[in-house]
Amino acid sequence: MNARILLVDDDTALLDALPEALRLRMNGIQIDTSETAVDALERIKQTDYDAIVSDVKMPGMDGLALLHEIHELRPSTPTLMITGHGERELAVQALRGGAYDFVQKPIDRDYFIASLERAIQRRVLVRQVEEQRLALERHARVLEHVDDGVFLVDDEGLIRHWNPAAEAITGIGSPEALGRRVEETLPGWEAVAPLIPVASVPRPGSVEAKVVPLEFDGRELWLSISGVTFSDGVVYAFRSLTEERALEELKGEFIATVSHELRTPLAAIYGSAQTLLREDIELDESGQKRLLDVIAQESERLSRIADDILFANKLDSGQFVLGEKRIDLLALAREVVDQMRACFASRDDISIDLEVPATIDSLVGDSDKLRQVLINLIDNAVKYSPDGGRIDVAVEARDGGVRISIRDEGIGIAPLEQRRIFGKFYRVDPALTRGVGGTGLGLYICRELVRRMEGRLSVRSEEGKGSTFIVELPVQAAGDSDRGAAVAQTA
Repeated sequence: MNARILLVDDDTALLDALPEALRLRMNGIQIDTSETAVDALERIKQTDYDAIVSDVKMPGMDGLALLHEIHELRPSTPTLMITGHGERELAVQALRGGAYDFVQKPIDRDYFIASLERAIQRRVLVRQVEEQRLALERHARVLEHVDDGVFLVDDEGLIRHWNPAAEAITGIGSPEALGRRVEETLPGWEAVAPLIPVASVPRPGSVEAKVVPLEFDGRELWLSISGVTFSDGVVYAFRSLTEERALEELKGEFIATVSHELRTPLAAIYGSAQTLLREDIELDESGQKRLLDVIAQESERLSRIADDILFANKLDSGQFVLGEKRIDLLALAREVVDQMRACFASRDDISIDLEVPATIDSLVGDSDKLRQVLINLIDNAVKYSPDGGRIDVAVEARDGGVRISIRDEGIGIAPLEQRRIFGKFYRVDPALTRGVGGTGLGLYICRELVRRMEGRLSVRSEEGKGSTFIVELPVQAAGDSDRGAAVAQTA
């Protein structure tokens, strides 16, 4: 027994004899002795003993006062009190004061040693429990900082641990989750619980997480979740795959959309080419030109689709070279509007108007990319104005920057759709767009280009009443312009 005890008594004869008897009966025990309570307290402050044995009656500070001090300094250390024959009242006071046991003089050594061994064993168990508690606290602190949501369900189905990541992913706070049944906290749990793999041994690769849907306040979350059993219940770990799943769905929609968008011009090109090659049909010069125009226009359309896909991939690649030089914004806006008027000259129901101030500060940026943004936004405004109307392009100065707005009188965008239209591959519900085509990359490219110019792209819209897209860009001082260098910006 590797234990250390403190023996406190003013009887020097007992301090000489009792330790020897204890060493003979308890192998490996280490015994310190003190003749006064004051000296004992100094030792107790310095050493965490496995047990303390003290006489009750001592000059100066007696054993009962020492017992009180011990409970202040070392509340978990068991203390045995030695009382004289007939001092039962003192023994009762000692027990009420928190003594582990009392031993009467003359000391029954068998009883004393048995009681002391129990006290030491109790102290060992208390230390083990404390070590386990500290270990659990350390583990809990680790779980507080992991990215995966973690929660513990006991054998009664109650949630006993709910880490911050679980709160962040689900939006359910610890006070709402702890102590509640798991099916009350996680709607739909009863349906998905049988599908979740639960390992009996916590080792890597023991089970493959299952992806299941759960709904939280009207939000559908897809969680990749697995569990591990232990003596008191099951620990579940999960992470959200909602964004990944949404992206996969968008990619699927994108592939379907692009396939459709490619088939349409390809069919027109193929049909026109086959007609030109037919020997049984005689085409005059105007007929041939019409078919060649179709081939040229649809080829340009294919080129734009390919350019959009390649450019979006370039934006996502991590490096994008953005030119930087002085931009005459008013001249650029006039050129773009004239170009778009020519492009849609056949649309008698569409008018594209430009409103600009007399002067405006020059921008420093990439004129080609800004031109691309404006063309895309005006083209988008025309597309989503199937019944025609005005497209108003306005340029105005703002504090420290400029604002360019493109307003249409088209079909508008629903509030929920407005939050998503700048996402990659996203297209407004085709049922609402009267057959308007597109890859779903145009607004994504516009937003990314504006962001890399340190600007902001936003939208205001009302269904049935049109939309206004707003580009806000900062103006740099003239001394910072004309550097003419290409700067690499990280996506």
